[in-house]
Amino acid sequence: MFMAQCYAPESVSAAVLITELASDLAKRGHQVSVVTGVPNYPKGRVFIAYHNKLYQEETLDNVRVIRTWSYISPSKKFWPRMLHYGTYSVTAFYGGLLAGRPDVLVSYSPPLPLGLSAWLLSRIWRVPWLLQVEDLFPDAAIAAGVMTNKSVINFFLGMEKLLYQKAQCISVISKSFRQSLLKKGIADSKIEVIPVWADPEEVRPMQKQNSFRHAYGLDGKFVVMYAGNIGVTSCLEDVICAAEFLRGQSDIQFVFVGEGIKKETLETEMQAKHLTNILFLPFQPREIFAEMLAAADLGLVTLNEGAALSSMPSKIFNLMASARPILAVAPTGSEITQIVAESGCGWTVPPGSPVELAVSIIQGTARESALIQMGQNGRASLEKNYSRKYCVDAYERMLISLCDRTPSKVVGRAKEAL
Repeated sequence: MFMAQCYAPESVSAAVLITELASDLAKRGHQVSVVTGVPNYPKGRVFIAYHNKLYQEETLDNVRVIRTWSYISPSKKFWPRMLHYGTYSVTAFYGGLLAGRPDVLVSYSPPLPLGLSAWLLSRIWRVPWLLQVEDLFPDAAIAAGVMTNKSVINFFLGMEKLLYQKAQCISVISKSFRQSLLKKGIADSKIEVIPVWADPEEVRPMQKQNSFRHAYGLDGKFVVMYAGNIGVTSCLEDVICAAEFLRGQSDIQFVFVGEGIKKETLETEMQAKHLTNILFLPFQPREIFAEMLAAADLGLVTLNEGAALSSMPSKIFNLMASARPILAVAPTGSEITQIVAESGCGWTVPPGSPVELAVSIIQGTARESALIQMGQNGRASLEKNYSRKYCVDAYERMLISLCDRTPSKVVGRAKEAL
């Protein structure tokens, strides 16, 4: 059984990965259930054809999907978001009870409180519990300055410590996350590293001159694209400043695709600076995602200094799958810079250096052959180390191993209830 805040094939971000993992395991013959909320990200509004009910159930791609009620608001402020996370974490408990006893239980963090419901259910059913950590919370919120109240911080730090102790296994998405957990005193034997992935069959190299470029007046431009969550860790202020330095370069166009709590602030800053070389777009339909990425000459991956050890921008893997070169604005020594260096898929600039960023972009416009090679390097690395099949295989092995630890389980049986 999986317990995850978002699950919808037509959604974005982490919901896509959970959907792919669950459906792939179901295709391999495993019995998979997901306890989740109604689709509402990123607008904070319930998707058409769904209703925010106490309990509802459907089957998607042979996956049993149980949806429970939660408080949903379009507000990006801290407490409405915490209320959303908290109410879902509570109602997921009765959703999990009604789902029935699984062979293994998996919960995603964030939201961190969801782990409490998962822990209680694992105790009731006496089954192994895997805690899947997508973001180190509350570390990421503290680093971003979103969480500042000491009492609130101590409360979540205590909850985090409890959950790490109680989980039979903790899966993290990066080596840097592993190091952070080791520093918190978590046994290395409990930690598994399985990276976020991209699907090289879905996100594939395509022609740069395409209908997406034509639709938004990007023909003939050197397109620098950021596609993903526009949040507090993304340090896109550096990109706005770089765009200001490059306002005289009419051939360079910045494109921001996505939503997030910083989007409105960045749009206001762009307007105040009277910048016409930046285009903001909402999240695009999944069916044109690969074409959108292909329209870029250069893909941006950004991460501020404080979040280097607590966040991992998964957008890097989709850019690698699309065979587009990457310019990473990230701290020296962060995992993002290591991936870029090891795969040869681009280059990096440290946060807080908008002039250096602007210069790097100008230099990139004159390196067409080198950019093509970087894109090919990234694609090759993705197929080898971060593909959908590679990572789902690793999850399957981990879940089967956990199942076999259940005393009542017959050795060799390989059913996961997710």
